[in-house]
Amino acid sequence: MENIVGIGDIQMADVMKMDSSKALNMFRNRFAAFKKLADEIGEDEAFEKMMEAYPAQQKAFMGAFIDNTALAKGFTDAIPIFRIMGFTMDVVDISQEGTDAVLEIQRVCPVLSLAKEYGLENPCRALCEMEQEATRKAFPGMKAAIISRQAAGDCVCMFKYERPAKNITATPQNSQNLISRIFDLIKLAPKIVQIGINLLKNRFSQG
Repeated sequence: MENIVGIGDIQMADVMKMDSSKALNMFRNRFAAFKKLADEIGEDEAFEKMMEAYPAQQKAFMGAFIDNTALAKGFTDAIPIFRIMGFTMDVVDISQEGTDAVLEIQRVCPVLSLAKEYGLENPCRALCEMEQEATRKAFPGMKAAIISRQAAGDCVCMFKYERPAKNITATPQNSQNLISRIFDLIKLAPKIVQIGINLLKNRFSQG
């Protein structure tokens, strides 16, 4: 059984010769390993078994991108690898109030139907949920959550990561100066007028 634990995880050799075909084979191996273990010892135990070596590998891989830099910068730097693997990824910096935080948005999931070949309802359990758990264990203090899933019918897969910011001064959201507020109101003027018109229409229609 030891020979399948961790199959599908990214190794340095995989990164150096990665393309979409090799990435799909890597994910196939992951699903096959998970299904084999789940049939033998149950899904929860299979999850824990495959997690044994995962945090250390996640620390090595993700650490190269997010150690000593902001999460948004690190995740942005990782976009080319995800692109090679067949994903279409956007990164949104949501850091504030002393928190270093990012949204990872995957517009394309190349393994959405792949898991069904191995009798799995969706790829999340054997892939994304493991990624999240491994990240939390690899980086103490890191929060990781799945916000939406294409496998559940959402239009994108979205993941949120956050951790305490280092050497950053919090900027209160209400610190917007007077001049910028005036410019915002000027830009909003047409919409404010439209809101007024809509309210009047609504009032007359009800009269």
